[in-house]
Amino acid sequence: MNEYILIVEDEAVLYRRMKKILSKEGFKIGDYTPSVEEALRQIDEHRPDLVLLDIKLQGDLTGIDLGKMLYNDYRIPFIYVTDFDNDIFFAKALETHHEQYLVKTKPRLNATELKRAIYTALQKKQDNQTQTGKAGKFGIEALVNYLDTLKNSGHKDITRKNILFEDIAFFTRDEKFLKEYNTGFRKNYIWLITRDHKIFFLKTSLKKIIENLPDNFVRVNDHYIINLKPPFFEGRINNKTIRVWSEIINIGDSYKNAFNRKLKTYFLS
Repeated sequence: MNEYILIVEDEAVLYRRMKKILSKEGFKIGDYTPSVEEALRQIDEHRPDLVLLDIKLQGDLTGIDLGKMLYNDYRIPFIYVTDFDNDIFFAKALETHHEQYLVKTKPRLNATELKRAIYTALQKKQDNQTQTGKAGKFGIEALVNYLDTLKNSGHKDITRKNILFEDIAFFTRDEKFLKEYNTGFRKNYIWLITRDHKIFFLKTSLKKIIENLPDNFVRVNDHYIINLKPPFFEGRINNKTIRVWSEIINIGDSYKNAFNRKLKTYFLS
């Protein structure tokens, strides 16, 4: 069990209790995190697989504020663990797309309920990343070493791997990335480049894949869909050219207006 869970909870006693319960299950647990500000700092340092989130926290921002960020900006699943057992807070929480809403029971936390909710959320996350060429909530399954394997062994030995959206710099059909291959490439495939500059393949088209990607991805020309999130999008060079993960990419005339709207909306939201 290697999943890393961040507990955002201002009650140190309850944090320690949950950490003890989950450590026995084999989960890696983050440090004590009593505020949204501290949670964001820890997420930037070590991205969790799941967040356990109280609503009442230290500081001006609440767990619901963080829940919105986790869903819209980070795409990290989270479970509310809170004292608020009323319809008003539950309705507010529903708007943040949480995985589960657990009410703290005093004087003891229901360990079985907590563990079942966590395993359910993690299984759901895994299930959302299972179909090649079709995006799930957090990532996509792609083909590994597709050209070499197809040439040497055939379809039966092709390896698949789940790639998180947060690790994808861009999707492309630019064949300059395939210089190392001596074989032709089928026209009904695209490929993606990750943060460590690895290439993975998808049996789909840019037109189809963009329909199922998170809002931080945008089509910029006939050959590229880019990730606007840092550290990938490095900014404009001029009105027609941008830099993405060290690549210089042109903005197609037919995509320019949509790209400018998405850029403005994304960075002002």
